[in-house]
Amino acid sequence: MNYIRRWRHTRGYGVHSPLAFRIVKECVRPDKKYGFYSDAYLDFEYHEERKALRNAKMTIRLINLIRPQRIWYPNGDKRLFSALKMSFPKHYIATQRECPKNIDFIICDGKNDYKKMWEKMDDIAECCMIVFGKELENLKGATLMICSKEFSIAIRRIGMDFINYSV
Repeated sequence: MNYIRRWRHTRGYGVHSPLAFRIVKECVRPDKKYGFYSDAYLDFEYHEERKALRNAKMTIRLINLIRPQRIWYPNGDKRLFSALKMSFPKHYIATQRECPKNIDFIICDGKNDYKKMWEKMDDIAECCMIVFGKELENLKGATLMICSKEFSIAIRRIGMDFINYSV
């Protein structure tokens, strides 16, 4: 409940990292409407699940901001997978259990162990992971954005400080 009271103060003014600021302003709390090809599809598929719809749209906005080339979404929701394919047709999107090589974005729902998934990533590569349904703990080499108990974001960028943000 405390994060709801602080929400109005998180319009980016307390965030010092330019990337974290853009994530708050463009993905978590966008000021304007984003038009992606998959929005109408997501509205139709998730018409009775508001929280899942919000998470799916935020994931697509985050992928659009980070611009990864290879996405790993193991055991994921088929509706979101279809929306990812529609929105990013040139991206490689893997759904298998084992981590493919050179992955730079991970989508982890509550069923998967995010710590094991993060450890499978290359230590030198830049990557991003969004985790739904769990609040992240410290991950090796990651900047954490704990947005709520519903989702968190872990980012590893070259030259980025390892700071934890609570949004």
